[in-house]
Amino acid sequence: MTYDIGSDGGEAGRETDAVVRYAILGPVRAVRGTDELHLGPPKRLALFALLVLRAPGPLTLSEAIDVLWDDEPPASAANVVHRHIGALRRTLEPRLRSRSDARHLVRAADGYRLLVDASNSDLLHFRDLCAQARIAARAGDPARAAHRFAEALRLWRGPVVADGSLVSRHPVFTAVGHEFVAVVKEASDVVLTAAPALTEDLLTALRRALDGHPFDEALHARMIAALAATGRQAEALRQFDRIRHRLADELGVDPGPELRAAQQHLSQRTPTVPVNGPADPEPAAPVPSQLPQDCPSFVGRHAALDRFLRLLPLDGESPAPAITAALCGMAGVGKTTLAVHVAHLAAARYPGGQVYVDLRGHHPSQAPLDPGEAMRTVLEALGTETVPAQPGAAALGSAYRRALAGRRLLLVLDDARDSEQVRPLLPTTPGCLTIVTSRRRLEGLAVTDDARIVTLDPMTRRESLDLLERRLGADRLRGEHAAAEEIVEVCGGLPLTLAVAATRVLLQPAFSLASLAAQLRDGRSTLAALSTLDVRTDVRSAFTASYEALSHSAASLFRLLSLHPARDITAPAAASLAGTDVRDTHADIAELTDHHLLAELVPGRYTCHGLLRAFSAELGSRHDPADARSAARARMVEHYLYSADAATALLAPHRRALILPPPRPGVRPQRFHGRAEAAEWIVAERHLLPSLVEDTGLLPGAGGETFRRQLRSTLRTFVHRADG
Repeated sequence: MTYDIGSDGGEAGRETDAVVRYAILGPVRAVRGTDELHLGPPKRLALFALLVLRAPGPLTLSEAIDVLWDDEPPASAANVVHRHIGALRRTLEPRLRSRSDARHLVRAADGYRLLVDASNSDLLHFRDLCAQARIAARAGDPARAAHRFAEALRLWRGPVVADGSLVSRHPVFTAVGHEFVAVVKEASDVVLTAAPALTEDLLTALRRALDGHPFDEALHARMIAALAATGRQAEALRQFDRIRHRLADELGVDPGPELRAAQQHLSQRTPTVPVNGPADPEPAAPVPSQLPQDCPSFVGRHAALDRFLRLLPLDGESPAPAITAALCGMAGVGKTTLAVHVAHLAAARYPGGQVYVDLRGHHPSQAPLDPGEAMRTVLEALGTETVPAQPGAAALGSAYRRALAGRRLLLVLDDARDSEQVRPLLPTTPGCLTIVTSRRRLEGLAVTDDARIVTLDPMTRRESLDLLERRLGADRLRGEHAAAEEIVEVCGGLPLTLAVAATRVLLQPAFSLASLAAQLRDGRSTLAALSTLDVRTDVRSAFTASYEALSHSAASLFRLLSLHPARDITAPAAASLAGTDVRDTHADIAELTDHHLLAELVPGRYTCHGLLRAFSAELGSRHDPADARSAARARMVEHYLYSADAATALLAPHRRALILPPPRPGVRPQRFHGRAEAAEWIVAERHLLPSLVEDTGLLPGAGGETFRRQLRSTLRTFVHRADG
């Protein structure tokens, strides 16, 4: 499908009927028919390149501003973007009467969208051909895969956005360059074994990739293999000597195992038959490339991406010490998706290979992977043949360290149970990067291994809407924006639940977004509406795995938290709710925070995600007797009654109207060390306390009415001060 510009007839009409084709894999271009379009000054050219890069998805206004201005953007940045968009729209559709009629550059949620597909965008065509190649390879047709890869590589005409120097070094564009390098490596392994007649095309792509990544040893190894495959052994040897000397002179390192293997294979090689002869050349030494597929609907996460990218060495920089980055967060928040996305962006910097290991720390049906099993998985990926069948821990650890020595490896350790599961697997070789994901905070890794901890929070409202738009399309969201906003609110920024919600809509295209929003609005059925029969995508299963890892007391407190009428709670209030000692409650809160079932967003106050509260309520109604829940509610109300009375005694002792009897066992009123603390507490609880007075269901019966009268009297001063 292509998008043609309409016309009213005549010569000008025929001119605008021609298809417009877009290119960023080299000089930035837009061509209508045979005519090159003038895209304007550098800032506009850079904006156009961003639109092509993000197409067919949206380019948000905030991202455009972030990319186009390196430093603090001016106050007029949004207006500048709008003006450039208007100019580009007129360039693409010179006979356009109204922007609402635009057929090329249209409005999207909080931004703009360029309507293109694989037929008129070189980047999308490149990705489509690569996808076809991978499908052919999986189907057992490597020759077809090789031809599709070769066709894709021919689309590259130079560095990405070569004419857009204003933004060409920005991560959003350098990531596309890394994508090219990764495909060159992938294509090399297929072409050299299945379609040697395409080796000359491969050599062109290898030289282009090496121009931008001169220290990528994996590229050099494949270049050596490709030269040897065409009978150019002497040139292949010179290639090895050049990179060996350059590594020594500029980085002070020796060639890694992959380059050494390529050189050894070359020195042992007998004279080859020409590429059109009957014999196929032997492949270059394999390098693991085991990353799962990058998520095609990935959006946002700019802050976390920036933190990760700052950890990576610059091109040509000496290998940095081994780096461990731990990506932590609650179930369903998108840790694996982000880790895999970052790994794909960084893959070209790690010529020793990319290995992915699922540690199964919170798998719904399988036990966590033993560190020894994980080591064996990595060793097998690296092609190590010297591992005994059942080695002892020391022997296995030694074999593991030997295999990683001298190798610049990218290792993704997904879903770690705890720090102990990860420590034995961490490479110590300079230049290695390990990305760990976990629902635990993994503070121990930061202490013992200097790991960088990146806590992944739920998506923002804007990111959540972008994710829905990426999956459902801009037209669907534009038509029911209010319902989309409500769905985003209930999903609470979790990519897992947003993806499930989008799938519900796609499976029932005749149903409106408002109907799904109505289902989600009913708190009793929210989790049911977001649940699936697949344990890998079921939100209840994801939460259950975290809950089942808790101690008995922490699990009990988690269930009771749903009885608290506010989303945040202090440790003394939690202690009263649970009827436990404050010190023990602090330990339970620390455990819940470690598992990301609570978050301390404000010092001393702990917040539970809305969907986790719904899950907590389900667990409580299922596991806790009704009388135990009633007693917990009573302790909670008394906690606030006696805490408010203590605050009133400090702030306005002359207004105390009642002398309260001692609280029931298990109630831990807030203690204040002065008037300032009391005032801060009153401000923090100014919305909760009056609601306790009005909620007649918290303390049923005559005793409940007595407490309500006492609380109402005690709070008169509180209400006056809090609202005044």
